[in-house]
Amino acid sequence: MDSVFYILSKVLRLLLSPATWLLIIPVIAWLLSKVRRNGLALGLWVVEIISILLIGFYSVGQWLVYPLESYSHLPEETAPSPDGIIVLGGAWRPFVADYWNQWELNQAAERELAFISLSRRYPDAKLVFTGGSGRLMHQDLKEADIAERLYKDLGIESGRVLFERESRNTFENVKFSRKLASPKAGERWWLITSAYHMPRSVGIFCRFGWPVIPYPVDHFYTEQTWKPSWGFTDHLWELEKVSYEWFGLLVYRITGKVTVFFPEEC
Repeated sequence: MDSVFYILSKVLRLLLSPATWLLIIPVIAWLLSKVRRNGLALGLWVVEIISILLIGFYSVGQWLVYPLESYSHLPEETAPSPDGIIVLGGAWRPFVADYWNQWELNQAAERELAFISLSRRYPDAKLVFTGGSGRLMHQDLKEADIAERLYKDLGIESGRVLFERESRNTFENVKFSRKLASPKAGERWWLITSAYHMPRSVGIFCRFGWPVIPYPVDHFYTEQTWKPSWGFTDHLWELEKVSYEWFGLLVYRITGKVTVFFPEEC
């Protein structure tokens, strides 16, 4: 059943992508004009143009990401030391890393930087990296394999990090990591992931009875202004990431993989 969910999520992600609809709408408008539904065709062209201008001049994704990123904050400086630290995969470029035979990071590199920094600050903490392959094809390219090479190159002791390699999505990250780490009652675990991804991630940990303390990184949101500034490519990229996260949160809630959208505590 998990495999069916995984495949459907990939297909629906493509179908619900804002970029996909920016391509589909003109096609539908053209087809409508061919069957002389000119009014509907014109309406769709208006929607297309307004969407392009809105996304181009304004960071719509940042408006949508604020509720997600404001959910969590870094632990207080006076917070007790963690017993364990877990970082979610997603900061890697597996195909590029495989081609060049070296580790390659993407825009979520802060996840790995924070994990490495905290591993040195808290030398007694248990460490877990979780991430296999999130692609339908090429399941042989595992993020954990690249991460292991990075940690070794940066001097993290061999054997200190537990690597979970089989997960394909966040739900499986938690499911498989729980078996691997065997967290004990009362332990304080810090969770590192992108800030916009934290509500869904914490919800899944709660679903598995594994309380975690958020350690959010990789923020999108900055102070917003109504002054227009053209940046269509960057704005569309942000919107893609954020809209997919909202979609994922909704689907996980409907399917029972999380019990609330923004969990206060487990």
